[in-house]
Amino acid sequence: MTHKLGNPSDLPVSTAWLFPEYNFATMDVRRHRYVIMERILERGDWSEINWLFDQYSTRGVRAWMRRWGFRALSRRSFALWKLVLNIRRFDAPTWALETQGEKW
Repeated sequence: MTHKLGNPSDLPVSTAWLFPEYNFATMDVRRHRYVIMERILERGDWSEINWLFDQYSTRGVRAWMRRWGFRALSRRSFALWKLVLNIRRFDAPTWALETQGEKW
């Protein structure tokens, strides 16, 4: 799948459905980077995920995952990306980890 882009920093048009509460045409890849990472990591296809890593770098996505991934992603998505990105330490409230009943 190819993405129609105005320039390399534009969001792929195929991701518009991920942001129904936003005016997609005015979304900025810098200003909206946290919600963009969340939605594409959670529901994006492989070409959108490749765009995400090209846009923000593996280091940038890993930093977001460490800070926000536990809170923003579903448990399943967080577990996948934690494994893929080899993340061992991440921010999470103690009470949330305790209620999961598993070692993270």
